[in-house]
Amino acid sequence: MDKDRGTTIMHFNAPIMHYYDHPNNVYVGKGEYVEAEEVKGIEIPELLKTDEAKDVLGNFIYNRVLTEELQPIDLSKPEQAILARVISERLEIKDVWQVFGKLWQVRPETLRNYYNKALDQRKSLDFQDKLKNILD
Repeated sequence: MDKDRGTTIMHFNAPIMHYYDHPNNVYVGKGEYVEAEEVKGIEIPELLKTDEAKDVLGNFIYNRVLTEELQPIDLSKPEQAILARVISERLEIKDVWQVFGKLWQVRPETLRNYYNKALDQRKSLDFQDKLKNILD
């Protein structure tokens, strides 16, 4: 649809829609616009596009654990691995490391190694509890 300011393009990117009202600006909700270059074109795996996945991921977006593009916010690599595992358990995703490795641009075996490392850290157990509380 053409507008005076440019072309409007609706782009669905995990549970949030972005409206491109101007070639240089993207409406990201709550009256906020960002430069179009700031929104990455990340391919969301089909397993994360279901209604159940949108609900689960939406909780993490709301609690500022994930961005609207499903990228971790200020998480260490072990915490990212724990997050991937918690989401996968809730959504019954079997290929956890492949799915989240691709989404977060990390080699699957590296993500799995960070998860194994995290299991030995008390801090990681606390983080896992925090994530499960977000989902409950």
